[in-house]
Amino acid sequence: MRTGVITAVVLLALSGLTATANATSCTPVGTWTGYVTRTDGDHPTKLQFKANGDAFVTNEQNTTTKGKWWSTGTNKFHYKFRGEKVYDENGAYFAYVDFDQDAVQSGQNSFTSSGPSTFFLADGTNLGTSTITFTMTR
Repeated sequence: MRTGVITAVVLLALSGLTATANATSCTPVGTWTGYVTRTDGDHPTKLQFKANGDAFVTNEQNTTTKGKWWSTGTNKFHYKFRGEKVYDENGAYFAYVDFDQDAVQSGQNSFTSSGPSTFFLADGTNLGTSTITFTMTR
């Protein structure tokens, strides 16, 4: 009888550890909507993360840029994009943005991230770097 009780306690403890591990491990794979906060305010955006490490950002001008993402720890990941095109009010391409983000996922359906964003004119002239943040849900 004592062996059965010990076995039951061990199995119960192990199932609790498994449930805890599954509950706290999140993945960004999927489609997210929210906003990016820049020096000029909040702007709607959409992010999509694929299991193979590809990432896509679609900005408020409906421009989609491909990038990369990777895990950096439990519920943490990094993503980056190079060459996100920016158009003026007449629809003419005039600049691009490179950005890197360190993200923390809180639960299955939300994350925030922050990191440097460098703005370039179309000819490659560097106009400077500032910190931007993303606040996203799915």
